[in-house]
Amino acid sequence: MNKDKKIYIYNNPLERGYKQFKLSKKQHNHLFPKRKKKWNTRYEYYYNDKRIIVQHFTSYLAIALTTIMFPVLILFAGLSNFKEAITEMKHLYFEKKYGKFYEDWINSEIHQKDNKIINKKFTEIMVIINGGD
Repeated sequence: MNKDKKIYIYNNPLERGYKQFKLSKKQHNHLFPKRKKKWNTRYEYYYNDKRIIVQHFTSYLAIALTTIMFPVLILFAGLSNFKEAITEMKHLYFEKKYGKFYEDWINSEIHQKDNKIINKKFTEIMVIINGGD
């Protein structure tokens, strides 16, 4: 095993003091117009008083379709790529374990030069979390 290889460990936001919340598709698309919720994406949202974390994953439907289509994909890709295809499927099933997802952070403050500015997006999301719409 290569000693230089870094090992990824998922740090669950709930274990770090964050609280989980949910957004409807309509709320998500309004808040994140450039990252609209689609059939092949799934999101998990976490917050604390300083930051909101949005984690992006493959949807369960997309995973199911990929699993069903896997034999066809192997035929097109060829058996020479079988090992890589199995690894990719493993990453698809266990995105958190292998770090095969991405996340966005929305901080409560934006630092510009020597000023701290309240982040409007953070405030807008916190209003929704606290019962406003």
